[in-house]
Amino acid sequence: MPTYVYKCPKCGKFEVVQNMNDKRLETCPTCNEKVKRLISGGLGVIYKTDGFYITDSKNDKSDHAAS
Repeated sequence: MPTYVYKCPKCGKFEVVQNMNDKRLETCPTCNEKVKRLISGGLGVIYKTDGFYITDSKNDKSDHAAS
């Protein structure tokens, strides 16, 4: 589930783990002030492989020109 960052005028920034289908928070769970959801950078791409090998690259056209 994604982690969303909210900002409360009294308490500051806090994170909440929510399902993507959940409604966004409107009030701070600590002080009940109105909150804003911030846009965060996220984690980006995570590669879960053993690595890349020389055979993973595309063929170089210069290899075929010598044939």
